[in-house]
Amino acid sequence: MDRRPIGIFDSGLGGLTAARTLEQILPGETMVYFGDSINAPYGTRSRAELLSLATANTEFLLGFGVKAILIACGTVSSNVLDALAQRFPDVPFFGVLDAACRSAAAASRTGRIAVTATEATIRSGAFGARLRALRPDADVFSKPCQSLVETVEQGHFGGDDPVATAAVAQELAPVRAYRPDTLLLACTHFPLLEREIADYMGAEVQLLSVAEETAKALRDYLCAEGRCTDAQQGAHRWFTSGGTEEFARYAALFLGHEIVPEYHRNRPNGPEGGTI
Repeated sequence: MDRRPIGIFDSGLGGLTAARTLEQILPGETMVYFGDSINAPYGTRSRAELLSLATANTEFLLGFGVKAILIACGTVSSNVLDALAQRFPDVPFFGVLDAACRSAAAASRTGRIAVTATEATIRSGAFGARLRALRPDADVFSKPCQSLVETVEQGHFGGDDPVATAAVAQELAPVRAYRPDTLLLACTHFPLLEREIADYMGAEVQLLSVAEETAKALRDYLCAEGRCTDAQQGAHRWFTSGGTEEFARYAALFLGHEIVPEYHRNRPNGPEGGTI
C-alpha cells in the first residue's frame, strides 16, 4: 500500500474532469491538483514553452512526494510527454493520449472518429497517428477548438448557458457535418461542455473524455503495482496560479462540492533560461 498522493496538473479548470473521476473511482486516494490558469491557454504555445511549463508543474508536484502524475492536458500530452519523461525518469506519468485512443478505436462502429482539441494538440498530429496505428481502417477527422478552452475558463459551462451553446455550435459545425460515430474530447476542458456538445452532435454520436479514460488507466496501474492506498477517504489540496475565489466558485459547480484553493505562482524557466 502506498499513501503518497497523486499529482495532477493542467492549464486551468479542465483537469478537474480527471480529478472528479479519480474522486469517484479511487475515493481513498489523496490528490494534489495544480491548475496553471495564469499561463493559460497552453494550446497556443510553442513546444519549448510547453516543456518549460510542464517541467515547472512537475517540480512543484514532486515537492509533495507524489507517487504518480496525471497530465490532465492534451496539449502537453501530445507535444512534450516523452521529453518530460526523459527529464524525470523515475516519475510514472500518465498523459491523456494512449488510454483515450485505445477506447475510441475500440468503441467506434464504423471507424469514423472525430477528435476535438487545442490548436497545438491538433498540430502535433499525435491523436490521429495513434488512432490509425490502433485501427488502420480509421477515418479520423481532427478539429482544433481553441475557443472552447477560453469559453470554459471564462465560466461558461454547466448547461443552459447561451454563450457555451453558441460556442459549441460554431466550433463543432464541421465535426457534425463529418458525421462521426465517435467523438473524442481530446482536451480536458471539453467535458465541462459535455451537455452542450451531446445536444449539438446528437444521440447517435458517442462521446469519450480523455480525462475519464486516463483516470481509469491510472487506477489500473496503481492497483496492479500495489500502490493503491489503504485509506478510506482522501484529503486533497487544490492549487491555482490564478484567482483562488474564481477557481473555487467554478470548481464547486463541477466537482459537486466546495474546495479551498491555494495560490501557487508558477515560475517556469523559458527556452532561453528566462521566465515566460
